Amino acid sequence: MENLLQNLSVSRLTVRFFAQERVSMKFWIGAVLRNRFLYAADQVLDEQGLSLRRHIDTLPLPQDHFLYKQLQGGFPKGFLFDCSTLPYEAPGFTLEENRVYTFSLVLIGNMVVHKQLFIEALRVMLQAGFGHPIVPLTLVDIVETPPQSCPIVPCESSDAVTTLELLLKTPVCLFPVSKKGGDGFQSKMNGIPSFCQFMRSLAYRLVTLSILYTSNWGPLDKEQMDRPIDQYLQSSEQALLLRADLRWEKRRNTPKKGANVAYIMGGYTGRLVFGQVPTHYLPLLAFAEALGVGADISYGLGSFLIRKIERRRNRPDRSS
Repeated sequence: MENLLQNLSVSRLTVRFFAQERVSMKFWIGAVLRNRFLYAADQVLDEQGLSLRRHIDTLPLPQDHFLYKQLQGGFPKGFLFDCSTLPYEAPGFTLEENRVYTFSLVLIGNMVVHKQLFIEALRVMLQAGFGHPIVPLTLVDIVETPPQSCPIVPCESSDAVTTLELLLKTPVCLFPVSKKGGDGFQSKMNGIPSFCQFMRSLAYRLVTLSILYTSNWGPLDKEQMDRPIDQYLQSSEQALLLRADLRWEKRRNTPKKGANVAYIMGGYTGRLVFGQVPTHYLPLLAFAEALGVGADISYGLGSFLIRKIERRRNRPDRSS
């Protein structure tokens, strides 16, 4: 697993902005940011005249790579928005006038070489604005966080366990919820995000991102990818769910031109507490907070935080 993720890194651009007039829309703000940004990325060109949008949409794998056919119809992009700090009022959002808001754009691996293009696209997007009617937005600043490399702690390094809280900030859906059911184990989970499934979804996402956006194209075939992931995840099965406070929530995408129906996205928000979590997973989980997990991450879903819960010391008996 260390070899699969050794070159993966993330960089964060934190954006502050405000609107001079009140902006209200009946759509999920993550979808608005994503779609308006891609429109702006079409207009931002590099020195060779290629648009940022083209760099984003070009699958960075040779055709003989074992993942090429699987990913050519759609692959995880090398950036995402963290909009978990922006307001949400079902089914959309409201930005109050002259109030400063913050969101982040996360660049994955070698997509950081296009950092200046991303910054310019952010400027174009905010200047163009959004809303009905459209309101231009004023950029306050863009602050860059230095790249952070992916830490991997070998499974055999420690037998220590801890109690871990998972805070699902925006809706998290680890696998499609089928109305018809299915033959697999996932279809019998009723959509509940177990720790084992959470780690499996996260591990495959990170390995795929590493293959796409680092100089390491990883294993030669799927078996060589699956084997170390399976070994790494074995101890995740020992975690025990201690507490859950979850709610299934939906978010509305902006409708495509000519369409009256908006794409509806869904997932769980809330809090999960697991006991007996091996501590060697904590560095990877902390790193992955910037990358999200599950479905519709490009629309700002799948955002989470972790918190290690320290055991309380027993209080002395004062009755004696």
